[in-house]
Amino acid sequence: MTRPVLEVVDLVKHFGAVRAVDGVSLAVAPGEVLGLVGESGSGKTTLGRCATRLVAVTSGHVRINGTDIAKLSRRQLRPLRRHFNMVFQDPSSSLNPRMTVADIVSEPLRLHRIGTGASRRSRVNHLLDQVGLPAGVGRRYPHELSGGQRQRVSLARALSAGPALLVADEPTSALDVSVQASVLNLIGRLQSDLGFACLFVTHDLASVEFLAQRVAVMYLGVLVEVAARRELFATPRHPYTQALLSAAPIPDPPAQRTRRRIVLTGDIPSPVDPPAGCRFHTRCPVAVDECRVVVPPLRPVGPAGALVACHLVADDGTGPRLG
Repeated sequence: MTRPVLEVVDLVKHFGAVRAVDGVSLAVAPGEVLGLVGESGSGKTTLGRCATRLVAVTSGHVRINGTDIAKLSRRQLRPLRRHFNMVFQDPSSSLNPRMTVADIVSEPLRLHRIGTGASRRSRVNHLLDQVGLPAGVGRRYPHELSGGQRQRVSLARALSAGPALLVADEPTSALDVSVQASVLNLIGRLQSDLGFACLFVTHDLASVEFLAQRVAVMYLGVLVEVAARRELFATPRHPYTQALLSAAPIPDPPAQRTRRRIVLTGDIPSPVDPPAGCRFHTRCPVAVDECRVVVPPLRPVGPAGALVACHLVADDGTGPRLG
């Protein structure tokens, strides 16, 4: 069995009383894109930052190529950082405005002492070409570029040291709609060409359907469903997943007008005091008494081995359909 590039085991991250991530386990295989979806406040961005040790974990394990980075010191972690990197939501705030594009893209190469001056310049030009930017852009500063161009620079920088893992946190949400598709196409092409593993964090289900091979659904700090993309979109099993998919627009106006929407009642509970039992039971239209007191395990269901945390889904994958 191939060893995962990223393996998260029983990950917990609390910010004081806020239980942002509360016991999550997942893995991303070499060359795989795993989409991580959920509403705002579900903990998916915190999970992505813990996976790259931008945020220290409270407990649990984060293994990159088999090495647990969760408890390493900064000094121990520094030489390993070339193997994983992150693309942030807003390129305007993640690029140094005082550095040229060429310096920004070559910075990881300098920090990790990869190559010579000449080879780094060649590498930068190659990376700019890979992300669809002319070499002349290297002499410019971030404020001279459009939002889409800045995000392409962010991608070039993240990939400059040849990481095995890329964590992309809402990489298109800060961009104009007109350029979102081109950046998604670029990420897909780069991932296919370079073969890195990718944890793709987003609330945009259309992006996940386009890019990911598997999808993990997160709610209030925990995973509720993990499945292959086609299986999850065709047969969502957890009531929360069904509600998410019903809220996502589809590119078919007649079908969009006539399809039945699943409208959840109530607000998302506070991560300071999450509900007992299933955390979704306060908004679930089919919750039963067991849901209110017993935490459902994330377990395999159905013939393809999807993982679902719901008392009402049987081992064969059958369960309630809300739509």
